[in-house]
Amino acid sequence: MIKGLLKLVGIGLVIAVVGGFIPAAMGMYGLYWERWTTALMGNPLNPKFEWYKPLEEVPGDYTNPVPIASADENPFPESLFEVAADYAGSHASDSLIVAYRGKRVFEQYWNFQGPDSLFPGHSMTKVWPAILIGHAIADGYIESPDVSASVFLPEWDDAKRRGITIRHLLNMASGVQESYDFTPTSMRMQRAMGLDITAANLGVEIRHEPGEVFSHLNPNPQLLGIIVERATGQRFSEYMSEKLWRPLGAHDAFLFLDRPGGMAHTDCCSWSVIMDWIRIGELLRNRGVYNGRQIIPAGWVDEMLTPSPANSNYGMQLWLGTEYEEYRRYDPDTSTFANYHAEPFAADDLFFLDGLGKKRLYVIPSRELVILRTGPNDSEWDDSRLPNLFVNAIDKIRIREADEATKVVVETGIKIIADPVTVEGSETAPEVSDTGDGND
Repeated sequence: MIKGLLKLVGIGLVIAVVGGFIPAAMGMYGLYWERWTTALMGNPLNPKFEWYKPLEEVPGDYTNPVPIASADENPFPESLFEVAADYAGSHASDSLIVAYRGKRVFEQYWNFQGPDSLFPGHSMTKVWPAILIGHAIADGYIESPDVSASVFLPEWDDAKRRGITIRHLLNMASGVQESYDFTPTSMRMQRAMGLDITAANLGVEIRHEPGEVFSHLNPNPQLLGIIVERATGQRFSEYMSEKLWRPLGAHDAFLFLDRPGGMAHTDCCSWSVIMDWIRIGELLRNRGVYNGRQIIPAGWVDEMLTPSPANSNYGMQLWLGTEYEEYRRYDPDTSTFANYHAEPFAADDLFFLDGLGKKRLYVIPSRELVILRTGPNDSEWDDSRLPNLFVNAIDKIRIREADEATKVVVETGIKIIADPVTVEGSETAPEVSDTGDGND
């Protein structure tokens, strides 16, 4: 009897696979079921490039690579790079790139990756709608970040959601609630890979009063992307190409669409060239200026870096290193996926982008540093390790340079009128006065 029962179960499984799973994976039941079944055949959190279809191109205007520093422009010892590469390589990284003063001083790649390889930005994508909201405000499409989101989302013009502003969405403090139901018919999965992500995100539940609770959830940047399209009357890819990607001189990038001609995912799932994220880092480091051109409207990066009242370590789709947290949570209700920091960040002005799998773009304006790490997930990744390694190194270099400058002053008889050389990294040259012929 047991053998007979097992046989029936086996037959049922074969029928389910042959009649259900396989046809679905081949697209016979539609695009959504093809996505859902094929995602399960690999890593559902990090599918391969071929899984993301359709994609919409964001035309760039690539002309020149990110410059490489000369030996004289690279103050770091080779031993420092060896330590950094050893840490990144031993923690499943695909790439590690360090830029100093806008030029590459170190790069190493693993797993057949290179500077021009496409990689999935995942949640690093979230910074793009934040930047474009700034442009939409500067262009007069949006009055300010403090207007109600319902101005552009009339579906939200009710008592429950009318108080949610664009700033709340930018700060991840809108009060929306995400489901952790990953069954194929859940709204969570419809928002992730469904064929109408606009409706799925507009229908997200509200849990908290706006502005009170930080929760790093995908509906926030996705709704920002919808607002960008509705406010400007342009597709997100078109506005992004015009305002950001072409001016930056980047390679073509790609956005994942919910369906052919549909809405682009602005919460995740972009594909772009690895090195172009160094351009993004430099753009943010220099408050919206890249290669001498103001690409992000003046003052908007400062807005993006203003700590949210709901979370002092978060601005507008940017993580801040304002206060030390050993484990940085995405959601106050769960410690799942919390990120480890062994020690406080050594630079007070550090901020960073965080993508699934410990993809990181660390930006440290006071030390003129941008550090990019790409790769799959590593549960033991320490978010403070690489930034502090380079911050401490540049501080030691600047102290040494200051000591050497002082020695020259003593030996030559030059009197310092102002003291510009500090470990905080001023670029101002010393103001000096020649007090004699050096023989005083």
